[in-house]
Amino acid sequence: MSLYYCSLHGRVLSVPQQRWRAFPQETIREIKAYYALLCSTTTDPSFLQVFEMPCDQCAAPLETRARSTASPEGSWG
Repeated sequence: MSLYYCSLHGRVLSVPQQRWRAFPQETIREIKAYYALLCSTTTDPSFLQVFEMPCDQCAAPLETRARSTASPEGSWG
C-alpha cells in the first residue's frame, strides 16, 4: 500500500475517493516507524510506503498564479 502525504498541510491522498483528506502528522510518523521496523526484518515491507507529495492546497496558489499571468488568448505572456 502506498500513501501519498503532504507534510506541509498534513493531508493524505485518498485514492479510492480521488481527493485529499486531513491526516494527523503523528499517524504518519507511526506509519513511517512501522515501515522502518519492517525494513529491519526479513519481511518484505514493499506493501507499505509513504511518499511525500504536494497536495491540492499546495497546488492551489500555483493554479491561481498561472491563471493571472495567462493572456486572454490562452498563451503565456
